[in-house]
Amino acid sequence: MKILIMLLTVFFIAACANLSDSREKAQLFEEKFVGEHSALASCVANKLQSDGRSFMRALQFRNRQYPDMQASEIHAYDTRYLHNAYSAYAPSNPDAILIYDNPAPEILSAAQRSENDKSVYAFALLLQKIDDVTVNASLRGDSFMGNIGWGILQSCVAATTKPLVP
Repeated sequence: MKILIMLLTVFFIAACANLSDSREKAQLFEEKFVGEHSALASCVANKLQSDGRSFMRALQFRNRQYPDMQASEIHAYDTRYLHNAYSAYAPSNPDAILIYDNPAPEILSAAQRSENDKSVYAFALLLQKIDDVTVNASLRGDSFMGNIGWGILQSCVAATTKPLVP
């Protein structure tokens, strides 16, 4: 019996030592794209908001712009884990009042960026200006929802990039 308790204790300590911080999300993608960060962010946010799939209804989107960093960031928050989601507006409530308005960009400073990162989010897409025609896009978060967000970003880039006609 003592050996069993000791083994369970060692297993429990080893498991706790290997837990990662739940607030730090893994980076899934990073790539450079042609486009302007705020226009791409608006396109992605609008397409995410208008996505009618049932599992996307649980997400709330924020389009944040940081002029001092020359960057935009889209956060997809899971409303099931937000403390300020009321049942009248919760997507999990079938009688809820759903807001389908396109998310307006929030203008914030770079100092406020670290404060906004504390909530539970499904993914966060950062678009940062490199030069006049190029942005660096990086996405971190849940792999399933992140893949959806990354695919929408690629469709927005394809829609805004016009092929050269000879």
